[in-house]
Amino acid sequence: MAPSKVERVGYSAPPSLGDWRVPLLTGLALAVITAVPYLYAYAVQPHGQVFLGFFYLGDDANTYLAKMRQGWEGSWSWDNRYTTESSPAAYLFMFWLALGHLAALFHLSLIVTFHLARVAAAFALMAAAWAFIAHFIADRRARLFAFFFCAIGLGMGYVVQALGHPVIFGNSTDTLDWRMPELTAFYSILALPHFAWSGVFGAVGVVLTLKAIQRGSLVLAVLAGAAWLGQASIHPQMPILMGGATAVALFMRPASPRGWLAAAVAFAIPAPYILYCYFAFVGNPEVQRWTFHSKNALPPEGFSLFFAIAPQLLLALTGLPVVLKRRTREDLFLVAWLVLLAAILYLPNPAGDLRRRFLDGLYLPLVVLGAIGMYETILPRLRSARAHALIPFTYVAFAAVGSAFLVLAPLAVANQPQYLASQSMYDGLNWLGGQPAGRVLSMPGVGLYVPAYSPDVVYVGHYDETFDYVNKTQTALDLLTGKADIVKFDAENHIRYVIWTADLKAPPPTALGAAAYDTPSFKIYRVY
Repeated sequence: MAPSKVERVGYSAPPSLGDWRVPLLTGLALAVITAVPYLYAYAVQPHGQVFLGFFYLGDDANTYLAKMRQGWEGSWSWDNRYTTESSPAAYLFMFWLALGHLAALFHLSLIVTFHLARVAAAFALMAAAWAFIAHFIADRRARLFAFFFCAIGLGMGYVVQALGHPVIFGNSTDTLDWRMPELTAFYSILALPHFAWSGVFGAVGVVLTLKAIQRGSLVLAVLAGAAWLGQASIHPQMPILMGGATAVALFMRPASPRGWLAAAVAFAIPAPYILYCYFAFVGNPEVQRWTFHSKNALPPEGFSLFFAIAPQLLLALTGLPVVLKRRTREDLFLVAWLVLLAAILYLPNPAGDLRRRFLDGLYLPLVVLGAIGMYETILPRLRSARAHALIPFTYVAFAAVGSAFLVLAPLAVANQPQYLASQSMYDGLNWLGGQPAGRVLSMPGVGLYVPAYSPDVVYVGHYDETFDYVNKTQTALDLLTGKADIVKFDAENHIRYVIWTADLKAPPPTALGAAAYDTPSFKIYRVY
């Protein structure tokens, strides 16, 4: 008994109203499941310790809180508070600034708003992924397979972990699917909501753009443009990739004049902001300093990336011959997306420092091609009805192993110091938030949190956003341990607050007088 084939997009009917129960219930399940590690950590935080709200990529997450805080303060432009060098503010990171404005509007704390954005992303991404998959796949069983593969599938980074992170051709390997949330929908929802929302805007933008081209609808084109603008508010370069894939599909499968116009309108809407971002990156010294440090300039190491997306990529390869033979506009769009992405990652091109930021939503074309491969290439070769039912289920379950690990592993380490702050440090950061703004000298372990809890600028705080991070860290250590003249340095660098912590293994700087916030292990000195 052979399963029915995945039909061509042109014959695909949109999901019925009842079908939307699948993504909505799945979104609810993901919202609950991904909240478990955080709720557990808050419930078991030791006496005198405070869980700071993050397990995954906490360094970056705190910088996002700092950006949200600027929105909470009323700003619509970003100013880098992790370095003392100044330059004009830039209209970047608009997603996080907007979340900060929402937090202020509804009188919510930044950390609560951050996690509410995750919860909302669970519903939104599942709905957007369902719409995306339904646009490309007609067969309901194939749709469901692609959807659940998308919702809970992760990679096989545990293979790299088990091999001990070997060095391949001189390159260190890494468990990228545990470190790069944008590679999978599940990890995006679990860790950093902007990756999930980029997937939402991307999926909606693709569906609306392709429908606008097919129907010659300018209304749909405008809606698509709004979606692309939303994605540009997170990663401005992503609509460029999507526009390139659309152009390839259109040149190979031309549309009516109104279809061409619809495509032009869709991508013209975000174009001014994308152009602004480009000039901000090449013309704003502050942004240039930031991108100089950025790890995004390097493409992911190939061996690591392969295992990070192995379940999706290997199955997608079985669907590739089907779409290359069929070559509908939608088929060509999916292939162009992946080919252009590979070129951006591994060939010399103007993307430069931002090439890794083109990986958003990669799971979407891969799961569609994977479902086509499963239901048009693999299952038709099998006679067993049981195999038709068990193989897709088994494949999704296998791909979900990594997702289960990401949820369960934090339960075993919730009380480790890297996820906690002492009550005195937590209270001190909040005390600082109520003081006049200024520059803060501290070690980067504390400096990471200062802009997330106060309006202050830190001398050193984040490995990527602090200019000359390594040298500044050594300078801060010398100053705070009495090896350099802290009074002179504070005067020359307009330092307003100095933070001392007990882990410095040196006495507090008596030259600064009495601490304004004073506990045995965490002290804040007000210089002026």
